Amino acid sequence: MDGCKKYSIQDENALLKRELTDLRRERDKYKRLFDTSADALSIIDLKTGKFVECNDAALAMHGVSSEQDFLQLSPADLSPEFQPCGTRSTELAKTYISESVAKGAQLFQWVHSRLDGTTFQCLVSLSAFETPGTTQVLAIGRDISDIIQSKEAVTRANSEIEKYESVIQLQQERFRAFVEQAPVGIAINRINDGSFVSVNEEFTKFSGYSVDEINELSYWELTPSKYEEEEAKQLELLNTVGRYGPYQKEYIHKDGYCYPVLLSGVKIENEDGVPLIWSVIQDVTEQEKVEQELRQAKAQAEKANEAKSIFLSNMSHEVRTPMNGVLGMLQVLEREALPDKSKRLVSTAIFSAKTLLRILNDILDYTKIESHSLSLETTEFSIERTIESILSNELPKANEKAVKVTIDYQSTMPKFWFGDAVRVRQVFMNLISNAVKFTRQGSVDIQLMAEQRKDKCGLVFSIVDSGVGMNKRALKTLFDRFTQADVSTTREFGGTGLGMSITHELVTLMGGRIDVSSDEGVGTKFVVFLPLLPSSNDLDATPEPAKTAVPDLSGRIILLAEDNSINQEVVKSMVADTKAMLHVVSNGQLAIEAYHRYKPDIVLMDIQMPIMDGAKACQLIKKRYNDAHIIAITANVMEQEVQSYLDSGFDGHLGKPFEISALFALLAQRLS
Repeated sequence: MDGCKKYSIQDENALLKRELTDLRRERDKYKRLFDTSADALSIIDLKTGKFVECNDAALAMHGVSSEQDFLQLSPADLSPEFQPCGTRSTELAKTYISESVAKGAQLFQWVHSRLDGTTFQCLVSLSAFETPGTTQVLAIGRDISDIIQSKEAVTRANSEIEKYESVIQLQQERFRAFVEQAPVGIAINRINDGSFVSVNEEFTKFSGYSVDEINELSYWELTPSKYEEEEAKQLELLNTVGRYGPYQKEYIHKDGYCYPVLLSGVKIENEDGVPLIWSVIQDVTEQEKVEQELRQAKAQAEKANEAKSIFLSNMSHEVRTPMNGVLGMLQVLEREALPDKSKRLVSTAIFSAKTLLRILNDILDYTKIESHSLSLETTEFSIERTIESILSNELPKANEKAVKVTIDYQSTMPKFWFGDAVRVRQVFMNLISNAVKFTRQGSVDIQLMAEQRKDKCGLVFSIVDSGVGMNKRALKTLFDRFTQADVSTTREFGGTGLGMSITHELVTLMGGRIDVSSDEGVGTKFVVFLPLLPSSNDLDATPEPAKTAVPDLSGRIILLAEDNSINQEVVKSMVADTKAMLHVVSNGQLAIEAYHRYKPDIVLMDIQMPIMDGAKACQLIKKRYNDAHIIAITANVMEQEVQSYLDSGFDGHLGKPFEISALFALLAQRLS
C-alpha cells in the first residue's frame, strides 16, 4: 500500500513538472510574440491605470527610450488633450476601456502623441482579460498615418482628375465653338488623297460650297494647276518639319473664279493613326484692297514728309536771312561805346534774337531726328569745360533771380570722355537751361559721376531744381513733341515744347536713358545715363576757345557776294575794324567778274542770288582758279545742304545768322 502511494505521488510530481514546463514554454512563446510584434503592444492595469508591460514597437511608436520610462506613463500621457471629435482624450479613453470590459474587444481610430509633442493617427484594439486580483487590458496600436495620407492623396487625385476631366470637356466644347465661330477658315484633309474630313462655317462662306458639297471634294479640286510645284514644296515641309506655310496662293470658287488665300497648317493624326493636315485658311481678297491703299497712303505720306522738309528748309532760310540782319547789327552795336542803359537794351535784344535762333535750331533738329538723318560723331572732350561753357550762359540768368547753382564732380570721375561732344552739350544745356528757367527761387544742383550699369560704363548727369515742378499728367507728356505742361507754362516761360522731346531723342540715339521725377510746386529731378567711353587722358590739350578780339587783316582782300542789302551792311560793319579791303557784289555773275579784277584772299559767297547763284559761281571760279578760297555764307543750314556745298567745291560754311565772334574766328583762321 505504502509502495503504491509513493509511486502515485512521484507520477503526480512528474506530471506537474511536465505541465509546468509546458506552461513556461507556452508563456515564453507568447512573450516572444508580444515582444517581437510589429504592432505596438501594451498592457494596462485597470486598478492602477498604469502600463504594466510594453514591447519595443510601442517604445518606438511613442518615442520613449526605455521600458522603464514607458511603465511610468499612463494612457493620458500618450494622447493630446482633445481628440478630433472634440471630446477630451481621458474621457473618451475611459469609455472605450469600459466597453472593452463590458462588451468585448473594441476597435477604433485614435490620435496618439509622442513625447516630443508630435501627433499621429493610430488604429487601436482594446481587449480586456482577468488576472488574479485585477482586470487588465491589452492595447494593440498601429500607426496608420501613411495609410491615411495615401487615402487622402488618392481622394485628392480623384478630385483633381474629375476637375481636369471637367476642364478638358469644357475646353473641348470651347474649342469646337471656336472652330465653328472662327473668322478664318479651318479645314482637315487626308494627306494621301487630299479629301476633306471636316471644315468650319467660315470656310463654306468664302468657298461658296456647303459642308456636304465640300465633303465630296478634295483639296486639289480647289487648287489651280499652276500651284503644283509650290504645293510639292509645302508638302515636303509638312513631312520634314510637321508644318507648312504661311503660304499664299489662290482657291477656285464654286462659281469658277479664283481668289487669294493665305494658308498655314500642321500635320496631325486621328485616333487610328491616319495622317491628316490641319489647315487655317484666310481669304485675303480684302486685305490685298487694304494693302494697296496702304501703299498709296505711304507714298502720299512720304511726299508730304518731303514737302514738309522742303517747307522747313525754306522757312528756316527765310527767317534766318532777316535774323542775320537783326542779330548782326545788334552785335556790331554792342561793340560800340554805349551808355549803360543802351547796353542793357542791346544785350536784351541779342538775348531775344538768340532765343529765336535756338527755336529755329530745335525745329531743324526735330526734322533731322524725324527723318533719321541725325548722325553722331565720336571725339574726345572735357566734361568740365562742357559744363562750364553752359554755365557761362546760364549763371547770369540764375543770378538775376538769386537762384543758387551748385555743381559737384565725382572725385574719381574721368575728366575726358569719348562721344559726340556737340550732342552731349545739347542734352546738358537743355536740362540746365530748363532748370534755371523754371526755378523762380531756391537752387539748381548739378552732379556728375561715372557709373557702371550692367555691362556698360557711362556718365551719369543729375540735376535737381526747386522750381515749379510738374503734375502726373504733365510728366506723361513731357517728352512728347510740341507739348508743354499747360497753357500757363507757355504764357509765363515760353518755348515750343520741342526741347525735351529732342533731349529724349538724343539720349536714346546715344544708347542712354533719361529718368524724371517731379512734384508740382516742389521741384524736378532729371537723371541721364550716357554710355560713353572714358578717356585715360588727364591733361586738357584742347586749345582755349578763340576770343572775340578783332583780327588784324591789313592788306587782305575779302569779296562778299550777297544780294540782301541789309546783310551787306552787317558784314561791312563787322569787318570794318579788321582793316581788310572789302568788295561787295550782289550776284554770282558779278562775283566772277570781281574775282578776276581783285583776286581776293577769301570769298564769302551767298547761295541764293539772282542771275547766277553762289554754287554755280563757286564752280566757275574754282574751274579757273583752283586755289580760290570760297566760304558758303547762307541761311541754308540743313545737314544735307551743308554737305552738298562742301562736295561741290566750297572750302567751308558759315550759317546765318552768325555771331561776330564766329566770323572773326573764321577770317583769322583762313587768312592768318
